[in-house]
Amino acid sequence: MLQRILFVVSATGESLRAAPIVSELALCTNAQIIALNVVDSTVAQRVVTATGSTVTDLFVKLEQDGWRYLFDVEDMAKSMGARIVLLQDEGYPEATVTSAARRFKVDLVVVPRSRAAGMAQSRIERMAMALIDRLDCPVMVV
Repeated sequence: MLQRILFVVSATGESLRAAPIVSELALCTNAQIIALNVVDSTVAQRVVTATGSTVTDLFVKLEQDGWRYLFDVEDMAKSMGARIVLLQDEGYPEATVTSAARRFKVDLVVVPRSRAAGMAQSRIERMAMALIDRLDCPVMVV
């Protein structure tokens, strides 16, 4: 029986497409969704270097984008009747998700599948494989 589902929410449409699936799973099992957005500090540093923006400005933008997606996921989940809490953290995604999964003693981690090809897809695949290797709970990619 699932009690807590950690849903990794990225600032992409894939998270919004996965939200109803995660919400339905939570409803069927009476689980609580813990929606987590991770502001990837390594990506942020690369973007700062490439664009010349300030670190502060970029992090503010990434955090705002993350909260916007978290609030959209929350609206979807609540409209279906699912229980959900929102979190945002900063760091390396695999380590941050692993830490959150252990801290909240989750029963399942859900990662949205990227429909993009190339590096975006590879990053999601690498994260899913790293989580499978690091966690004791199942990891589901939707």
